[in-house]
Amino acid sequence: MLPGVLSANDDLAFFESRIRPLLAEHCYECHSARARKVKGGLLLDSRAGVQKGGDSGTVLVAGAPEKSLLLKALSYRDSDLQMPPDGKLADETIGLLREWISRGAPDPRNEPVGKVTKESGIDYEEGRKFWSFIKPVKSAPPGVRDLKWPRNEIDHFTLAGMDRAELLPAPEADRRTLVRRAYLDLHGLLPTTEQARAFVVDDRPDAWERLIDELLSSPRYGERWGRHWLDVARYSDSNGMDEDIAHPEAWRYRDYVIRSFNEDKRFDHFIVEQLAGDLLTGESLEQRREQVAALGFLSVGPKMLACDDPDKMRRDIVDEQLDTTGRAFMGMTLGCARCHDHKFDPVSTEDYYGLAGIFLSTKTLTKYTVVAHYHLHDLTEPGTTARWTEIGELEKKKGDKKTGEEEKKKLEGRIAELKKDLPGPYRVMGVTEDAVADAKVHLRGNYMTLGELVPRRVLPVIAGFDQPSMPAGQSGRLELAQWIASADHPLTARVIANRLWRWHFGRGLVPTPDNFGILGDPPTHPGLLDYLALKLIDSGWSLKGLHREIMRSATYRQGSRSERALREDPENTLFARWKPRRMEAEALRDSILFKSNRLDLTMGGGTIQRKPTEYIDKGRMTEWIKSTRRAVYLPVIRSAGYDELNAFDFSDPSVSDGDRRTSTVTQQALVLMNSPLVHESATRIAEIMLQATGGASHGQRVDWLIMHYYGRPGRPGEITKIEEVVKHSLVAAGGEEHRAWAGVARVLMASNEFLYIE
Repeated sequence: MLPGVLSANDDLAFFESRIRPLLAEHCYECHSARARKVKGGLLLDSRAGVQKGGDSGTVLVAGAPEKSLLLKALSYRDSDLQMPPDGKLADETIGLLREWISRGAPDPRNEPVGKVTKESGIDYEEGRKFWSFIKPVKSAPPGVRDLKWPRNEIDHFTLAGMDRAELLPAPEADRRTLVRRAYLDLHGLLPTTEQARAFVVDDRPDAWERLIDELLSSPRYGERWGRHWLDVARYSDSNGMDEDIAHPEAWRYRDYVIRSFNEDKRFDHFIVEQLAGDLLTGESLEQRREQVAALGFLSVGPKMLACDDPDKMRRDIVDEQLDTTGRAFMGMTLGCARCHDHKFDPVSTEDYYGLAGIFLSTKTLTKYTVVAHYHLHDLTEPGTTARWTEIGELEKKKGDKKTGEEEKKKLEGRIAELKKDLPGPYRVMGVTEDAVADAKVHLRGNYMTLGELVPRRVLPVIAGFDQPSMPAGQSGRLELAQWIASADHPLTARVIANRLWRWHFGRGLVPTPDNFGILGDPPTHPGLLDYLALKLIDSGWSLKGLHREIMRSATYRQGSRSERALREDPENTLFARWKPRRMEAEALRDSILFKSNRLDLTMGGGTIQRKPTEYIDKGRMTEWIKSTRRAVYLPVIRSAGYDELNAFDFSDPSVSDGDRRTSTVTQQALVLMNSPLVHESATRIAEIMLQATGGASHGQRVDWLIMHYYGRPGRPGEITKIEEVVKHSLVAAGGEEHRAWAGVARVLMASNEFLYIE
C-alpha cells in the first residue's frame, strides 16, 4: 500500500470520528430531516441526501474538492453562496471536509434520504454476543493429521486450518535463515558473522531455545519491541497540529516503555501505570518516577493548542485520549460515539460520556488558553530542590542594587559552590487529577448543548449497568485502568496477544489489530487467539513468555518456499509458510549502521534542548538524522519527518497505529543509492573488509562481504559477476580500491536479500 493511502476501515473511522460530528454540529440545524425547515432542499444527514444534492445541484464531487460546491460555499468565495450563513467555519474545519472529499467522501450512513429516523438505542444483549465481547475460553487443541509436525499447541491450531484447506506446511527454514530472522525479529538488527556461525554449528538439541532466551535477555530487545508499542502510543517529541510545541521531557516515557519491555514488566501492570501511574502508591522516589513516567501515554498525543475556545480544546483532548485508550488496549473505536450512538459497535453516546467524565476529571494542561501549557510532575530529590531554591534566593539577592560589590563576590562564590555537580530539576510529562465531576451528554458533540448527566463508568456492554460507583474524590482513572487490565476483560489479553503475533508474522490473527469491533476483520484462528490470550494471563502477563511460545512453534520456523500455499493462500491467512516482509524503517537504518561498525548503542536520554512552551526547532532534524544512535532515540517530530525513515513507511505519530503499512515505491531505491547514511557506511565497511582480508583475492573479498551482509557464503555465479564489476570499477576509480569495494557494499545493501526478513 502506498504511503498515505488508507484502508476502507480507516476512511470510515475518519468519517465517524471527524466528519459526522462536524456535520451534526454545523449543518444539521438547517440540512437534516429533523430541521424545522430544510434550507436549499439539501439534506446532509444521510449518504443519499449528500449524493442527491439540493436546489443548486450536486454539492460535492468525490475525490475532487476543487469541483465541489460544498467547499465553495464554505470558503465564502461567492457572495451569493455562503454556508453557514451566520459566519465562516474555521479553516481547520473546512480542511477536514476537504480531506474527506479527497478521500472519496466515504460515508457509511444508509438512512433513506428525507426519512426522519428515531433513535433506537443500543441492544446490549445482542451486542454481547459478538465474538470479541465473549470471554476467551480454554479448549483442547484441535486434532491434526500429521502428529509429528507440531512442536507445541500453536501448531495444532494452524495445522488444523491447513488440513481443512488441503495444504501442507512449508519445510522448516535452514539455520542461517532462522538465526537472521530471530535477530531481526527480536532486536531489529542483523546478527554478526560470528553470531550467525555460532548458531549454525551449535548442535545442542535446545540450541534454538537458547538463542531465543539470549536475544530476549539483551537490552536490544526492549529497543526493538518498545518501538512497536510507541507506534500504538502515537509517541512524539513535539505536539504537531497548529502549535508545534516541543516535548523535551517526552523521552522519559519512551525510556519507560523500553525499560518495561526489557524487564518483562507484567502487561497488566504496564496498562495500569500508563493510565493511572500517579494514583499508585510508590515505595520510593525511584518507583514514583517510574510510575509517573508511564503517564506520558496520555500526555504525548497531538493537541490543538491555539484553539480560542478553552472548553472545546479540553474536550478535544479528552476525545483523543479516550479514543487512543480504546484502540491501544481494547481494540475499540470509542471516539465514534462522541456525537451519536456508535453506528456499528454496542457503545452509546451515554457510554462515551460515562468514560469521558473520567478524563474530564483529569488535568492534562495547566492552562487551556493560547498557547496552552502541559502539566509536569516535579520529582526532583528534596536535597536537590533545596539547593536550587537557595541558588534562586542568592541570585535574587545578588541582583539587588543594595548589595555591595564585596557581598556580590561572596554570593557568586556560594552560588558556584552550590551548582557544582548539581543535577537539574527532574520533571516528568504526565497527567494528574483535576476537579472531579460527572459529564453531561453533549448533544451532537456540542458541549454548549447538554443532555442528561451520566455517572462515570466503564462500558456496560462488558461490565453491565450494575457497576460500583466511581470514587467521589478521584477521577476514576485507576478503576478504569484496573478494569481494562483485569484477567476477566474479554478484549485486553486478546488485543496484546494479537499485536505480538502481528509483529512476529507481519499479519495478525485479527488482521485489524486496532479494531476488534464490527468494522474490524474477524479472527482467522479464533481458538488460537483465545489460547494465546489465556496463555498470557496464566503466565503472569509475561510478554517474553508469549514470545517464547510463538517462536518455539513449528509455524514460526517454517521457510517461505511453498508454491501451492503461495498460489492458493497469497495473503498467508493460514500461515502455511513464512511470508517474507521488508524490514521496518528503523531496523533497516540501524542494521546499515551496525554492519559498518558505526552504530552507537548508548541507551536512553533526551536530545531536545527546549523549554516546554517553546516551538520545536525543526532545523535541527538534519543534525539529528546524522546521529549514529539507534533510530528509536531520534526525536520524533509530528509536523515533519526524516526522509530516510519516511521513505520506508515510518509510523504516523499523530495516530495510534499497531499495523504499519509496507509500500514498495521508487524513492526507496533512490534513498539506498544516494543517502549519505548508505555511502558513509559503504565506505567504512570497505575499509574494514580491506583491512581484514589483506592479501586475499577479489573472490575471497566478495565472499567476505556476502557473508557479512547476508550471513551465508557467496555462490560461485554471483561471486564471478561481482568480480567482473569490481575489475571495471577499479579501472573507473583509477585503481582506488576503497571506492570500488564501497560500490559493491552499496549494491548488497540495496538488495532484497538484505532488505527482507526471510
